Amino acid sequence: MQAGTFETVINRSINAERGRVRNMRHTYTRRTVVSAGAAAALAIPFGVGRFSAFAQESTPITEGLPALPPGCTVVASGLFNPRYVAVDTDGTLYISEAGDAGDEQVLEPVGEGTPDAGAAVLTTRGMTGQVTKVAPDGTQSVLATGLPSYTFGTEIVGPAGITISNGLIYLAIGGPGPLTVVVDPVVNQDSVVSIDPATGIVTPVADIGGYERSQNPEPSAIDSNLYGLAAAPDGTLYVADAGGNAVYKIDPTTGEFSVLAVIPMLDFNGSPINAVPTGVTVGADGNIYVGLLSGGPFPPGGAKVLQITPDGTISDALTNLTMVVDVEFSPDGELYASEISENFMVQPPANGLVLKGNADGTSMVVVPDLFLANGIAFDTEGNLYVVVNTSAPAGAPPSGMVLKCAVHSMGASTPAALATPQP
Repeated sequence: MQAGTFETVINRSINAERGRVRNMRHTYTRRTVVSAGAAAALAIPFGVGRFSAFAQESTPITEGLPALPPGCTVVASGLFNPRYVAVDTDGTLYISEAGDAGDEQVLEPVGEGTPDAGAAVLTTRGMTGQVTKVAPDGTQSVLATGLPSYTFGTEIVGPAGITISNGLIYLAIGGPGPLTVVVDPVVNQDSVVSIDPATGIVTPVADIGGYERSQNPEPSAIDSNLYGLAAAPDGTLYVADAGGNAVYKIDPTTGEFSVLAVIPMLDFNGSPINAVPTGVTVGADGNIYVGLLSGGPFPPGGAKVLQITPDGTISDALTNLTMVVDVEFSPDGELYASEISENFMVQPPANGLVLKGNADGTSMVVVPDLFLANGIAFDTEGNLYVVVNTSAPAGAPPSGMVLKCAVHSMGASTPAALATPQP
C-alpha cells in the first residue's frame, strides 16, 4: 500500500462511519459499552472473575447480576460470548459462540518504506468461534470449532445467527464491522456456512462480506457484520448484515444470494441513526420479520421490528421498542422479540427482556430482568430459550448462558405498552 493510501481509505470508510454515528460510543465508569458503527455486538467488560453464572432458580452467585426470572432455569453455561440458539425437534440445542478472539494482531497498514514498529493494532483475531451442542439429557459439548472471532474495541464478533433446515445447521459468522475495508478477511468471515450435526464439518455457503466489499448495497460505508439468520419452510435462508444495514436471501443449495432489502436509516430527534438489523425470522404468512437494534445513542423507543415481504417491501410490525436483538414466532404463531437493554442511556444500563407482540401493535413483557439478553428460540412444546450474558471482552471467563423459560405462565397480567398501536 502506497504512502497516504491508508489515510485516504480511513477517511472514506472508518472515519466517515464514525463521523456519521459519532454518538454511538458510550463510556461508563464501571461498565464500558462500545458500539462499533453498526456492528451490533455489545460488550461489557466484567473484569476477570467479577461476575459468574446465575444460580438456578435463585439469586446470582455474585453481586451484579439479577436473579433468574420466575419460571426460568439454566440449561447451558460457560459459553464464550453466546449469541443465538436453535432448538431441534428432539430438543437438542445448538448455540453460536462468538468466541474469545485470538492472539493475531492486525496492524494498521503503513506506507511503503515506513517501519512497521509502532503501527496501531486495529483488531486481534483468532479461530476461537464455535457452536456448542446441548443434548436432550443436558450433556453439553462443542460440535464445531475453529471459526473466525474478532475484537472490535471491547467487543467480540464472530459466529452469530443459527438455524436448522433440512438436516443441517446453518450459521452466520460476523466480522470486524467498519474495519471490513482494511482488514484482509479470513476463511468464513462474514459468511453463512452449513454444519453437519453428525460430524461438525463446516462447509461455506455464501460470502456476504465479499459482496459488501465489492458492491456495498447501502453505500454510506463498507461495513459488514452478519448477525441474525432464519430459514423458510422451503429452505431459503435470510441473513441480516448488521454492519451493512441489509438483509440477504440465500439459496443454500447453490450458494446464490441477493439483497432482499436495504434497511433505511432511523430518525432520532431529526438526525439519522443506523437501523442495525439483528434478529430474523420467517412468518407463516411468508413474510420476513427483522428486529432493529438501532444505532447509538440507542434511544428508548427508537427500535422496531420490520415486516419485509418476499419482494422486499418494508413496513413496521412493532414500533417503540428498544435495542431489539432477536425476533421469533412461537409454535402458536405469536411474535416475540428480545431486547438487550430497556434503557442503555442510564448508568448502569438497564437489563433486557423478552416481549410478545399483540395484534393491535402493542406488546407485553413476558420475561423481565435479563442481563444482556440476545437470541431467543422455542421448542415444540412452547418453552422459550434465551441467550443471556451474551457479551464479554476477550480474556474474561466464559460466563454466557442459555435459559429455558415457561413464558405462558408468567407476565400475562403485567402488560407494558412498549409498542404503539399501528394505524
